[in-house]
Amino acid sequence: MNSLLRANCCVLQQGIDLIKLHSDASYTKSDKSVFGSSLGSHIRHVLDHYRAFLNSIESGVVDYDNRKRDTIIEKSRQMAIDEAESLIKSFEILEFFEDKQVGVRVAASTEGSVKISQSSLARELQFLVSHTVHHYALIAIASRVQGIEPADTFGVAPSTLKYMQASNC
Repeated sequence: MNSLLRANCCVLQQGIDLIKLHSDASYTKSDKSVFGSSLGSHIRHVLDHYRAFLNSIESGVVDYDNRKRDTIIEKSRQMAIDEAESLIKSFEILEFFEDKQVGVRVAASTEGSVKISQSSLARELQFLVSHTVHHYALIAIASRVQGIEPADTFGVAPSTLKYMQASNC
């Protein structure tokens, strides 16, 4: 498995590991004054992006706006874990398609029409890691507020982790 696929599997596994630290109540808790959305809603959002990516490979257009938004994942830790595990397994087929050119449809504004940009599956795998890590940073804060301590590397960008390792931080 190449490094981009492995990186995506690793961040998905980090999510699974954190979900397992939470109770059903802490997973679905939404405190508007501190972090707004529940951990479950952030996890669902991340997983929806991965599913949209995988569902769009054959069509050649990755459509991040046309997501299922499966709210059961927001409410069920086990469903979220099952979906993340399913996504990890799905990455095995991408080995052969990594350099495939794709179009990407995503709204950048509420105004005007949505344009399709050119990309590649490799670039979208990079986007998915970055997108996931940024949501994980919010999830880490929400977890700590609830007294649950994620791993030190959870929600930290790979480039930051690399810098910290090189700097002996």
